[in-house]
Order: sequence, then structure tokens, then C-alpha cells
Amino acid sequence: MANNHKLRRFRKVAVRRQKHRCHYCDAPMWTRRPELFAEQHGLRLEDTGHFQCTAEHMLARRDGGEEVRNIVAACRYCNITRHEADEPMSAEAYRAHVQAHVAEARWPTVALLRGAA
Repeated sequence: MANNHKLRRFRKVAVRRQKHRCHYCDAPMWTRRPELFAEQHGLRLEDTGHFQCTAEHMLARRDGGEEVRNIVAACRYCNITRHEADEPMSAEAYRAHVQAHVAEARWPTVALLRGAA
């Protein structure tokens, strides 16, 4: 199991590689200063929690997922929603699921951003 320092470092690399966009829904994410993010995107401060950048394991560690290449950056909403299911989808299937909802403007993070515009 990776220690928190190592996980933060992997997340930092992933979020830079992804240009601060969620791997699943492509929404912008914040790593510091949620109040600035709220101001920039016209959101209420309480809505910014959905957009907090998290480290997401594409393949769970318990299933053999390694650390370095197995980490992407995902918004908190997508990360939590994927793992709340009784049987979570694979990362690839979940991304396709989310992208289909994004295309139809039915994904909550995208809806929040559009509602703020």
C-alpha cells in the first residue's frame, strides 16, 4: 500500500499530465484554493467539493494494480461514484459510461458547470 506522500506525488503527476481535467468527465479540477475555483467557474463554494482532484486507481491495488502507471486524476464526484456501486465497473467501462452521460448533458459535474455559465 502506497503511503500518502507517494500517492500525492502520483496524483500531482497525473493531474499535470491531464491538464487539471478529470479522467472520466473531463471537468476542471482543483487541488488548492476551492474558493478561487468557485469564483473562476461561477459556482457556490459548497459545490466545489465535487471538483476536488483525487488520485484514482485504474485497477484496484487489491486486484494487482501497481502504483505508478495505475494512477489517474479524477474529480471527487467521479471517483466516489465509481466505487459506490455494489460491483464497480472497470475504469474503461466507467469512463465510457460517464462520457455517454456527459454527451447528453446528464452528468452532475458538467451540469453544475453549465448551470453556472
